[in-house]
Amino acid sequence: MMRNDPQLNNLQSQIFDIFMELDSETQQAERKAACDRNLKARRAIEDHFERKRLRKALIDYDFED
Repeated sequence: MMRNDPQLNNLQSQIFDIFMELDSETQQAERKAACDRNLKARRAIEDHFERKRLRKALIDYDFED
């Protein structure tokens, strides 16, 4: 009956295209959020090691000079 209706097929194609675009935007947002989390974690690790290095340098420093 209506299965071969070109207008219905066109509408289905448009809905599918919209869904795929929304899905793509969602995936991009998730990837960006993951990148932001990874960057924040990397910076925290770098800060930790920098504080550790500075603490050791301060202990090793000879204040008598």
